[in-house]
Amino acid sequence: MSRRVSQGPYVRRLSSEERRDGYVMVLKDWLGFFPPVGQEFSLERDGRTEPARIDAEPCTCRGPEKPHEHYSLRVPNLGDATQVTVSKLAGGSYALQVDR
Repeated sequence: MSRRVSQGPYVRRLSSEERRDGYVMVLKDWLGFFPPVGQEFSLERDGRTEPARIDAEPCTCRGPEKPHEHYSLRVPNLGDATQVTVSKLAGGSYALQVDR
């Protein structure tokens, strides 16, 4: 069964690296759920709205002959979070829920 990822929400169980470094990895299949890479959008979290964007970082983790990009959403202060949910709101903004 194929799922239309553009409908969301985007749910991700966080790795220790994501928590430590303050980001949420965005899988390539989910890029269509978010605004284009590098474009700023509003992200609501804990009653506050802040600017956010999806960043692309070049990577050679599969070897230099297979360069590619990893995509992420910077989210500071994840602390002991285990999972995040990003939902699309009316008007083009997004909401972030952090589960502990």
